[in-house]
Amino acid sequence: MPQFDPANFLPQLAWLAAVFAMLYFVVVRPTLPKVGRVIDEREGVVSADLTAAETAKAEADSIRRRYDDGMAAARAGAQASVAEARADSARTVEAQMKDLAGRLDARNAEAVARVEAARATARTALDAEAASLTADVVARLTGIAVDPAEAGAALTAAR
Repeated sequence: MPQFDPANFLPQLAWLAAVFAMLYFVVVRPTLPKVGRVIDEREGVVSADLTAAETAKAEADSIRRRYDDGMAAARAGAQASVAEARADSARTVEAQMKDLAGRLDARNAEAVARVEAARATARTALDAEAASLTADVVARLTGIAVDPAEAGAALTAAR
C-alpha cells in the first residue's frame, strides 16, 4: 500500500497540513465568529429570560402575599361581623325573652286571680249547698226544721 511507504510520508504530511490549513481558513475561520455571535446572543436571551422569570416570580410572590394578607383581613372582618351579628341577635332574643316572661307573668297572675275567684265562688256555693243539705238531713232524721243559715254557721264553726 502506497500510504504506508516511508518515502511518501513527507508529501502526505505536507498535503495533510495544506488541506487542514485550507479547511481551517476557508470553513472554520469565517464561521467561528458567526457561531460565537449566535452563542453570545443565545446566552443573552437565556440570561434575559432568566432575569425576566426571576422578576415575574418575585412579582407573583408579592401578589400572592398581598392576596393572602387580603384574605386574612377579609376573614377577620367576616368573623368580626358574624360575632357582632351573634351579639346583636343574642341581645334581641334576650329582650324578647324578658318581654315574653313579663307577659307570661302577667297572664299567670291573672289566671291565679281567676282561679282564686272561682275557688271562692265554688267554696261559697259548696258551703251554701252543704248548709242546705245539712238542714234537710237534720229535718229528715230528727224532724226538726233547721234554718240553712244556722246549719251553715254550725258547719263553719265545726271546721
